[in-house]
Amino acid sequence: MPASQGGATDRTTSLANLRIGILHNPRSGANQAAGAPLRRLFEAHSDIAYRDASDPASIAQALGEMAEHGVNTVAISGGDGTVNAVLDIVFGRNPFPVRPLLAVLRGGTSNMTARDIGMPRSQERAVRALIAGAANGGDGLAVVERRVMRIDGAGREPVHGMFFGAAAIAQGIEYCKRELHTRGLRGQIGPALTLARFAMAMARGDRAIVTPVPITVAIDGEPASSFECGIVFVTTLERLLLRLRPYWGAEAAPLHYTSIRAAPRRWLRALPDVLRGRPSRHVTAANGYESRNVRRLLIGLGGKCFVDGETVSPVPGTPLAFADGGAARFIVPR
Repeated sequence: MPASQGGATDRTTSLANLRIGILHNPRSGANQAAGAPLRRLFEAHSDIAYRDASDPASIAQALGEMAEHGVNTVAISGGDGTVNAVLDIVFGRNPFPVRPLLAVLRGGTSNMTARDIGMPRSQERAVRALIAGAANGGDGLAVVERRVMRIDGAGREPVHGMFFGAAAIAQGIEYCKRELHTRGLRGQIGPALTLARFAMAMARGDRAIVTPVPITVAIDGEPASSFECGIVFVTTLERLLLRLRPYWGAEAAPLHYTSIRAAPRRWLRALPDVLRGRPSRHVTAANGYESRNVRRLLIGLGGKCFVDGETVSPVPGTPLAFADGGAARFIVPR
C-alpha cells in the first residue's frame, strides 16, 4: 500500500540502515543567522534529502516527498514549533510506511525538546555525526523513546506534541516572546528571566502579571474538579528548560500532569521542591500543588494555551482531551 494511503506500521528503523532527510526551517530562531554553513554541508552530500519548510503545509509536503524517496530518518533543523509540526504529520497523517527515526537539532530559539531528546551539540556537528553514523552502521548513535501526546478538542484535527501549557505558562511564553526574544535574549536566558518574574509575581499575588484561569480537570475517569488555576501543564518530556523536572507523580502512566492553584500556600518555600519535582511538607495538594502521571486527561479552560510553543485554540465549550498518541524514537549520541 502506498505510504500516502497507509499508516506507519509497528516495524522500526534500524540504526544500521539510516537513510537521512533534513527538514530545515529557515525561519526558526537559530537558523535565521546560521543557515549558510548548514546549506553548504547539505549540498556536499547529495545523498541526503534536504528540504526547506517553514509552515505546516510546506512541512507536510516535505515529509511526503521524503517518504516517497525512502527516507527513514528525519533530522529536524528548527525549534519546538517545527518539531510539533513534524509530529502532527508523522502521527496524524502517517505519510511514512514505517514511522521514521527523528533527530532534533538545535535550530530554534529555546529548543526545549532538543535539550531533552535532541543532539546536544551545534547543528553542523550534529549533522556530521548523523552522516558518520549512517556510513558506519549507526556507530556512535543511540535511540531514546518518548511518548507523544495526542490532544483532541483544539481544532478539526488532533494535535500531537510533547508539552502543553496554560495559565501562567501561556502568559510567560507570550511575555518571553514579546519582551525578551525581541531583544535578542534567546536560548535559556529568556526562560530564566521569565521564571524569576512570574515566580515573584505569584509570591506577591500580582494578578496583573499572573492572571488566574478558571479550569476544570478530570483525570483518568475520576470526577471532575474545578478551581482557579495559576499554572498547568502536561508533558511527556523528562526535562524541561533549565533542566527542570517539575512533576512528581508516581503512577506508571505516560503523561506528566502538574497544576498549581492560584495563590498556593507557602509558595516561595515550596518553589525549589516544585522545580526539582520533589514532594515535601510544603508541596501538597492541600497547599494547592498537584502532580500525577496520567493516561487520559480532560481539561476545560478559557484563555490561550500552547503546545510546544505554538498557540492552540480550544473549541469553545469542549474540553481538551489528552491521551497517549504513540511512541516516537529519537536519535541521540551514544
